[in-house]
Amino acid sequence: MGDGSIRRPSGPSGPPGPTPRTGIPEVSYGTVVGNDYMVVRPLNRGSMGALYVAEQLSTASLRALKILRREYVSDPTLYKRFEREAQVAARIPSEHVAQTIAAGVDGKLEVPWIAMELLEGQTLRDHVDERGPMPKEQVKDHLEQLCHALAAAHKLGIVHRDLKPANVFLSEAKRVGAQRVVKVLDFGIARILAESVTLQGTPLGTASWMAPEQTVGEATTTATDVWALGLLAFYMLTGRSFWRSGQKPENDVAIMREILHDPIPIAWARAIELGVAERIPEGFNEWFAQCVARRPEERFVNAAPAYAALASALA
Repeated sequence: MGDGSIRRPSGPSGPPGPTPRTGIPEVSYGTVVGNDYMVVRPLNRGSMGALYVAEQLSTASLRALKILRREYVSDPTLYKRFEREAQVAARIPSEHVAQTIAAGVDGKLEVPWIAMELLEGQTLRDHVDERGPMPKEQVKDHLEQLCHALAAAHKLGIVHRDLKPANVFLSEAKRVGAQRVVKVLDFGIARILAESVTLQGTPLGTASWMAPEQTVGEATTTATDVWALGLLAFYMLTGRSFWRSGQKPENDVAIMREILHDPIPIAWARAIELGVAERIPEGFNEWFAQCVARRPEERFVNAAPAYAALASALA
């Protein structure tokens, strides 16, 4: 396999089965999903499902294949809705949104799947874990690309709902001298979960990045993504979570209490507590405060005005 070629399986492979710990289907090498995607190797696993490298047989191209939990489409009437929502990213006219190739529910394996472009690089979370906070100019460049993706989505009325460092991918440049490209992952996934019969009434999102309205199950808007955008900017600049409860093993209840009830300090004050005050530009406080206003109507209405104010925030 060192030459980059892919060997096809010599015999049939068994169907996937749920793992005891997570209930996420385990798909073995050589399994063909959706009649076109042959699993080559695993990439990673998460609470929603597992990610694999797969060969698209019809094009001989490598793709990223996400296999989601079966319960997300426990009712066959949800199949078409899943296919529609899973491909919402394809409607967004931005090179900074990870491309969705196809999506569906495999009738034989009974698993929902999404095929996407295969990216090389690492998530923002992994980058910060390995290298720490980013220089201000790099933060500005990455936020501009992130805002481009969000503004294009928001113009169409599409809300991500689960922006976090693990869903921001820093894709390696494909030619020498080119800049790294920021890609937003998993557009449409949060809405799929919201409409899942088994998850109705459950707050959806990752606690550290959820807006107040999400924690109490209220309607989300483009301003919901703006809240997460502000927190991501703080995270890039400082390498730390904004929430006090996020500095230790995550306690969702404690974080939600901060989100809903505790006074929200200005970015610089929180950075002082963390010992990284020098990393907060002078103009950042006002921009950040408007992103994380508790009332959605007091935030930037969407990513476009947030982007317009970004230059002075990071001056």
